[in-house]
Amino acid sequence: MSSVKKLIGEIKSDINKETNIREYAKLLYEKYNYYATIKMSMNYYTMKEIISDMTDKNSDVCKYFDVLSRLVKDNIIKNKPVDEEALTAVKQIRDNIEYKMKILTSYTDGYEIYEYILNRIEAKVKKSVEEVDIALLSDKMYSYVFNESDKMVINSKLQLLMAQLPVRMTKSKFCDVVSNTLALYKGGEKTSLDEFCDMLRTSSLITKPKGFETEYPFLYHVYTDLAAADYKELSEDEYDALNGRLNEAADIINEEASNYILMQEIANDIYTILLTIEDTIGTNEKHPAYKASVNIIKSSMESEDFESLSEILMDSFVSLEGVQEEVTESIMPLEAAFDDIYVGKNEDIKAYGLSDRFETLDKISRLLSTSLFIDVEKSARNESDMVDDKYYNETKDKLIADFMSLFSDCGRPVVRSIMCKILSAMPIFLNTKQEIKDYFDYTLSGCKDMSELTACNKLITEMIEEDY
Repeated sequence: MSSVKKLIGEIKSDINKETNIREYAKLLYEKYNYYATIKMSMNYYTMKEIISDMTDKNSDVCKYFDVLSRLVKDNIIKNKPVDEEALTAVKQIRDNIEYKMKILTSYTDGYEIYEYILNRIEAKVKKSVEEVDIALLSDKMYSYVFNESDKMVINSKLQLLMAQLPVRMTKSKFCDVVSNTLALYKGGEKTSLDEFCDMLRTSSLITKPKGFETEYPFLYHVYTDLAAADYKELSEDEYDALNGRLNEAADIINEEASNYILMQEIANDIYTILLTIEDTIGTNEKHPAYKASVNIIKSSMESEDFESLSEILMDSFVSLEGVQEEVTESIMPLEAAFDDIYVGKNEDIKAYGLSDRFETLDKISRLLSTSLFIDVEKSARNESDMVDDKYYNETKDKLIADFMSLFSDCGRPVVRSIMCKILSAMPIFLNTKQEIKDYFDYTLSGCKDMSELTACNKLITEMIEEDY
């Protein structure tokens, strides 16, 4: 660690600049390769086991994994030189997985809108409406929010409650809240405002991704059934049928999404390895944990008997215990200095012919980040124009027009559900403790639907109890 600090310190002080900058890049290449190989080996083993249990070997999950396995076999196990075809293949897999995840996320958003409605009519349909002490529930919520002083925790709790509270807000008031939220982006980057508006459009299903109607026929049928239901006149049998289909669809989404999230992790690690492997030959092989990782990958690829394989690989897995954490710690000081070096010494980096290496390192840092689906092909350092009054007004007017168009095609229960979903996704628009208490009192007392109050009381009470 002291040698790393010395290396970074000398770079910042312009001591042996070229030698040290080259050494810095080389060291980060090695660390990234080592880290990605260890992490990928464990995830690859898990994914191979999942694939082996699947009955439909022609599923897209299996097809994508076959492509990744081929890349692992050719370029990591057999040490075939990495060419543009290999890089293109892993990029395409990442794009394919992102395409699938956008559809699954859109269905999740859509189902949440109707789950909100189903929850609130359950007591009426099942004839299990209860008396709710509104004052007690409001006080309970207030105490829950302010039993801590951390502002981030308070805002997080408020957003959770917003997602469950009855919505008795006019469309005009809703538009005012949206406008005021977008105003927070004035003077900021246009890309940030655009991304926020895109999130609101997708979460409310103003915008549906390509493939929404075709990729998952069962999920689409469930969605259209939910959208067509008459929630004012729903019988108990109809309620149970819709709720059962919703739960079945949710199980499918959870399984698919879990598989694709794990596979995206593997794809990101493989991409990292492909970008670094030729520069790290002969360096990481000396580490026992690296050898153990390669053994796990190779054995998982060749074996179909996972009961015996887990015993065979026991020693290899033991060799990896704690290593990923150690490598992460060794990467942290190098990454902490990356921006200062990449930006501060950019002219030197260009002069030494190292621009491509640092662009690759910048890409890898995003590949290995917690944002699994981040666009790594587009530079994160491109400057965006600032949001001025004209751009703000145009963006706000377009978004509000989209919401009004959506609401015009929806019944009141759906409008309220969408409003609730959007309000819970936005920064809190209440400024003082008293405003928050007044809002709790207003929304609860303004709700005359005892079935909805029963649901709110149940859901909010469970949320509060789980947190203690």
